[in-house]
Amino acid sequence: MRFYKNIKYYSALFFLLTMTALALAANNNHAHVKSAELVLREDTWALDADLDIHFGRALEEALSKGIALTFLYECQIIKPMKYWFDDEVVTERRAVTLNYHALTKQYLLNYPQQQKGFDSLAEARRELGLIRDWRLTPHATLEKNQPYQAALKMHLDTSKLPKALQLDALGESDWELVTPTFSWWVKDTQR
Repeated sequence: MRFYKNIKYYSALFFLLTMTALALAANNNHAHVKSAELVLREDTWALDADLDIHFGRALEEALSKGIALTFLYECQIIKPMKYWFDDEVVTERRAVTLNYHALTKQYLLNYPQQQKGFDSLAEARRELGLIRDWRLTPHATLEKNQPYQAALKMHLDTSKLPKALQLDALGESDWELVTPTFSWWVKDTQR
Protein backbone atom coordinates (compact mmCIF):
# COMPACT_ATOMS: atom_id res chain seq x y z
CA MET A 1 0.00 0.00 0.00
CA ARG A 2 2.86 2.34 0.82
CA PHE A 3 4.42 1.70 -2.60
CA TYR A 4 1.15 2.67 -4.30
CA LYS A 5 1.02 5.99 -2.39
CA ASN A 6 4.59 6.83 -3.44
CA ILE A 7 3.84 6.14 -7.11
CA LYS A 8 0.73 8.27 -6.90
CA TYR A 9 2.67 11.12 -5.25
CA TYR A 10 5.53 11.03 -7.77
CA SER A 11 3.14 10.77 -10.72
CA ALA A 12 1.26 13.86 -9.55
CA LEU A 13 4.54 15.72 -8.97
CA PHE A 14 5.83 14.77 -12.43
CA PHE A 15 2.56 15.91 -14.05
CA LEU A 16 2.67 19.24 -12.18
CA LEU A 17 6.30 19.89 -13.18
CA THR A 18 5.60 18.98 -16.83
CA MET A 19 2.61 21.33 -17.02
CA THR A 20 4.60 24.13 -15.39
CA ALA A 21 7.45 23.68 -17.87
CA LEU A 22 5.03 23.72 -20.83
CA ALA A 23 3.33 26.88 -19.54
CA LEU A 24 6.67 28.62 -19.09
CA ALA A 25 7.83 27.56 -22.56
CA ALA A 26 4.64 28.94 -24.11
CA ASN A 27 5.01 32.33 -22.42
CA ASN A 28 8.75 32.90 -22.52
CA ASN A 29 10.67 34.68 -25.20
CA HIS A 30 14.23 33.74 -25.90
CA ALA A 31 16.96 34.73 -28.29
CA HIS A 32 20.65 34.10 -28.72
CA VAL A 33 23.37 34.85 -31.24
CA LYS A 34 24.39 31.67 -33.08
CA SER A 35 27.30 33.18 -35.01
CA ALA A 36 28.82 36.53 -35.92
CA GLU A 37 31.83 37.74 -37.85
CA LEU A 38 33.34 40.93 -39.20
CA VAL A 39 34.15 40.75 -42.90
CA LEU A 40 36.14 43.24 -44.96
CA ARG A 41 34.01 44.36 -47.94
CA GLU A 42 34.97 47.19 -50.26
CA ASP A 43 37.41 48.66 -47.74
CA THR A 44 34.78 48.63 -44.96
CA TRP A 45 34.31 46.27 -42.02
CA ALA A 46 30.82 44.75 -42.21
CA LEU A 47 28.96 42.52 -39.78
CA ASP A 48 27.31 39.21 -40.73
CA ALA A 49 25.45 37.39 -37.96
CA ASP A 50 22.78 34.75 -37.32
CA LEU A 51 20.44 34.97 -34.35
CA ASP A 52 17.83 32.53 -33.12
CA ILE A 53 14.71 34.41 -31.97
CA HIS A 54 11.50 33.01 -30.47
CA PHE A 55 8.49 34.99 -29.28
CA GLY A 56 6.23 34.06 -26.41
CA ARG A 57 2.46 34.38 -26.41
CA ALA A 58 2.43 38.01 -25.19
CA LEU A 59 4.59 39.28 -28.07
CA GLU A 60 2.66 37.29 -30.68
CA GLU A 61 -0.66 38.65 -29.36
CA ALA A 62 0.68 42.20 -29.33
CA LEU A 63 1.78 41.86 -32.97
CA SER A 64 -1.58 40.40 -34.04
CA LYS A 65 -3.31 43.41 -32.43
CA GLY A 66 -1.24 45.84 -34.49
CA ILE A 67 1.39 46.83 -31.92
CA ALA A 68 4.80 47.44 -33.47
CA LEU A 69 7.82 45.85 -31.80
CA THR A 70 11.18 47.60 -32.10
CA PHE A 71 14.38 45.59 -31.74
CA LEU A 72 17.68 47.31 -31.04
CA TYR A 73 20.92 45.72 -32.25
CA GLU A 74 24.23 46.95 -30.87
CA CYS A 75 27.67 46.05 -32.18
CA GLN A 76 30.86 47.20 -30.49
CA ILE A 77 34.53 46.79 -31.39
CA ILE A 78 37.11 47.34 -28.70
CA LYS A 79 40.88 47.22 -28.55
CA PRO A 80 41.93 45.48 -25.32
CA MET A 81 44.59 47.40 -23.42
CA LYS A 82 47.01 45.60 -21.15
CA TYR A 83 47.42 48.14 -18.34
CA TRP A 84 44.47 50.48 -18.87
CA PHE A 85 40.79 50.45 -19.76
CA ASP A 86 39.88 48.91 -23.11
CA ASP A 87 39.71 51.37 -26.00
CA GLU A 88 36.23 51.56 -27.55
CA VAL A 89 36.84 51.84 -31.30
CA VAL A 90 33.31 51.52 -32.72
CA THR A 91 29.82 51.34 -31.24
CA GLU A 92 26.96 51.15 -33.72
CA ARG A 93 23.24 50.76 -33.03
CA ARG A 94 20.49 49.81 -35.42
CA ALA A 95 16.75 49.64 -34.80
CA VAL A 96 14.44 47.29 -36.71
CA THR A 97 10.67 47.44 -36.28
CA LEU A 98 8.33 44.50 -36.78
CA ASN A 99 4.59 44.97 -37.14
CA TYR A 100 1.57 43.19 -38.54
CA HIS A 101 -0.50 44.86 -41.25
CA ALA A 102 -4.02 43.41 -40.96
CA LEU A 103 -5.23 44.71 -44.33
CA THR A 104 -2.55 42.91 -46.36
CA LYS A 105 -2.13 40.14 -43.75
CA GLN A 106 1.63 40.61 -43.83
CA TYR A 107 4.34 41.02 -41.25
CA LEU A 108 6.49 44.03 -42.08
CA LEU A 109 10.12 44.53 -41.09
CA ASN A 110 11.17 48.17 -41.24
CA TYR A 111 14.92 48.72 -41.54
CA PRO A 112 16.55 52.17 -41.61
CA GLN A 113 16.58 52.24 -45.42
CA GLN A 114 14.03 49.65 -46.53
CA GLN A 115 10.92 47.63 -45.72
CA LYS A 116 10.32 43.91 -46.28
CA GLY A 117 7.01 42.02 -46.12
CA PHE A 118 6.43 38.39 -45.05
CA ASP A 119 3.40 36.11 -45.14
CA SER A 120 4.13 34.42 -41.80
CA LEU A 121 5.57 35.36 -38.44
CA ALA A 122 8.08 32.49 -38.71
CA GLU A 123 9.52 34.00 -41.92
CA ALA A 124 9.69 37.48 -40.38
CA ARG A 125 11.40 36.11 -37.25
CA ARG A 126 13.93 34.25 -39.39
CA GLU A 127 14.72 37.46 -41.31
CA LEU A 128 14.92 39.41 -38.04
CA GLY A 129 17.65 36.99 -36.99
CA LEU A 130 19.76 37.52 -40.13
CA ILE A 131 22.22 40.39 -40.23
CA ARG A 132 24.01 40.73 -43.53
CA ASP A 133 26.46 43.39 -44.66
CA TRP A 134 25.89 45.85 -41.80
CA ARG A 135 28.57 48.42 -42.62
CA LEU A 136 30.34 49.44 -39.40
CA THR A 137 33.65 51.17 -39.97
CA PRO A 138 36.29 51.91 -42.63
CA HIS A 139 39.15 49.44 -42.97
CA ALA A 140 41.71 51.99 -41.75
CA THR A 141 39.97 52.31 -38.36
CA LEU A 142 41.40 48.98 -37.19
CA GLU A 143 45.19 49.00 -36.93
CA LYS A 144 47.11 46.20 -38.63
CA ASN A 145 48.22 43.23 -36.53
CA GLN A 146 46.41 44.48 -33.42
CA PRO A 147 43.98 42.33 -31.42
CA TYR A 148 40.37 43.54 -31.45
CA GLN A 149 37.33 42.11 -29.79
CA ALA A 150 33.82 42.55 -31.15
CA ALA A 151 30.52 42.11 -29.32
CA LEU A 152 26.91 41.89 -30.49
CA LYS A 153 23.65 41.99 -28.58
CA MET A 154 19.98 42.53 -29.38
CA HIS A 155 16.96 43.39 -27.24
CA LEU A 156 13.32 44.37 -27.51
CA ASP A 157 13.12 48.12 -26.96
CA THR A 158 10.17 48.42 -24.57
CA SER A 159 10.50 52.23 -24.53
CA LYS A 160 9.02 52.23 -28.07
CA LEU A 161 5.84 50.42 -26.96
CA PRO A 162 2.64 52.42 -26.38
CA LYS A 163 2.68 54.08 -22.93
CA ALA A 164 -0.01 51.78 -21.51
CA LEU A 165 2.02 48.69 -22.43
CA GLN A 166 5.27 50.16 -21.11
CA LEU A 167 3.84 49.91 -17.60
CA ASP A 168 2.77 46.29 -18.17
CA ALA A 169 6.18 45.46 -19.65
CA LEU A 170 8.03 46.86 -16.63
CA GLY A 171 9.50 43.85 -14.86
CA GLU A 172 7.39 41.32 -16.77
CA SER A 173 9.24 38.37 -18.30
CA ASP A 174 6.56 38.11 -21.01
CA TRP A 175 7.93 41.35 -22.49
CA GLU A 176 11.62 40.66 -21.97
CA LEU A 177 13.60 39.57 -25.00
CA VAL A 178 17.37 40.00 -24.74
CA THR A 179 20.26 38.07 -26.21
CA PRO A 180 23.30 37.41 -24.06
CA THR A 181 26.25 39.46 -25.31
CA PHE A 182 28.10 37.46 -27.98
CA SER A 183 31.78 38.38 -28.26
CA TRP A 184 34.58 37.17 -30.51
CA TRP A 185 38.06 38.11 -31.65
CA VAL A 186 38.37 39.94 -34.97
CA LYS A 187 40.63 38.10 -37.38
CA ASP A 188 42.57 39.27 -40.42
CA THR A 189 43.20 42.90 -39.41
CA GLN A 190 46.62 42.65 -41.08
CA ARG A 191 45.20 43.36 -44.56
